[in-house]
Amino acid sequence: MFVIAICTSTISFWFGRKWESTSDPSSWVKEITNYSPILDDVPLAYTPTQFNGSLLKENIFRQPASPEVDAAWGTLGVNYRPLIIPSSLAQKSGLAPDQVKINQKYGGGYPANVEGLHHLHCLNLLRQSLWYNYEYYHNLGEGAFKNEEYIVKFHASHCLDIVRQQLMCTVDVEVLGQVWIHPEEPEAYVDFNTKHMCRDFEAVRSWAEERQMPEVVPEDWLQPPELGDRIYEEMP
Repeated sequence: MFVIAICTSTISFWFGRKWESTSDPSSWVKEITNYSPILDDVPLAYTPTQFNGSLLKENIFRQPASPEVDAAWGTLGVNYRPLIIPSSLAQKSGLAPDQVKINQKYGGGYPANVEGLHHLHCLNLLRQSLWYNYEYYHNLGEGAFKNEEYIVKFHASHCLDIVRQQLMCTVDVEVLGQVWIHPEEPEAYVDFNTKHMCRDFEAVRSWAEERQMPEVVPEDWLQPPELGDRIYEEMP
């Protein structure tokens, strides 16, 4: 009995210490997230967030194509220019020495994009490619729609698969309950209006916005590849 009591106390103590060490988001998010310079500047704060899962009540992000809808998506950072990762943080950020660099005469570093904003860029392109939006953007001929249709198709399917992989990588294990609708003849309906603990998106977006490369850069902005650098035969 004495041995059992000691073991029980030890296990309780261990779990208690483990919980204490992981109750701070910064102590466990860094264990499941590759390093990014953002983590040095943006607190890893998580806050309860109510999702809008309405089927019939459309917010601005769901409405048919228009300048107002495009402006709303633009506020999410879907069109931000790349930022510059300092050479001192490149390897730590997962960048290889022979990846594209900025010319040393302009300060050096590596051009890069915040991946989460690329995911939103992709979601926006899928929105633009929906059957009821496609003609509008095709006729507008801006952004991705400057290209021939077969390139737009490849771009859209690339984005579809990027979003698929991201959703599978960070699969949400929370559950969707059901509610009753139509008092006259009640029927069950899935409640998509759920609560989540969400990272501070606005802080990440603001960080990326402030660090965008100049809109116009010199012709020699990028450093030419050096002997031995990988140059792919085609797009990887």
